[in-house]
Amino acid sequence: MVAHKLWTFVLSILCFGLFYTASAADFQGIPLPENTSIALVVIGDGVQIYESKLNSMGSLEWALKAPEAALKNLAGEVVGKHYGGPSWSLNDGSQLVGNLPPLKAVNSPDGRNIPWLLVAAKSKSDAGLLSKVDFVVRIGTSGGVAPEEPPKSQTDTVKVKYQAIYLFLRKQN
Repeated sequence: MVAHKLWTFVLSILCFGLFYTASAADFQGIPLPENTSIALVVIGDGVQIYESKLNSMGSLEWALKAPEAALKNLAGEVVGKHYGGPSWSLNDGSQLVGNLPPLKAVNSPDGRNIPWLLVAAKSKSDAGLLSKVDFVVRIGTSGGVAPEEPPKSQTDTVKVKYQAIYLFLRKQN
């Protein structure tokens, strides 16, 4: 219980700081779009799914298939999910599909976790919180990198645990 309260406090402080720095020209290597504000901050907790693919040299390598993650608020409650597309949906029924490739991708600060991303919305629902979102930023990543050892067969699949902070941004008028 104490650990949960401490984690909530730390995330609250982080999100408070993010709210007041969202208009900065550069955020930890990810340039945020001008005239945007944070509509929602959540923690993604799940897996990155990789599947075996043949590369141009004819050998097997891991390729990202899709993420599967629960989106949690600062109290640890599940408020939505993140899945292939890339797509996000919230419990209010709203959905957003991101445009690929991302507008920006940078290595995580230590280089051992999945990259930080800025993704523009390609499509979104007509109502609910995500209907107002224009960009998604993934930062603070932990884990999620494909195994270094290549797949042994073309049917191999692996799930790699990851966590990330997702910032949902909307354009200001």
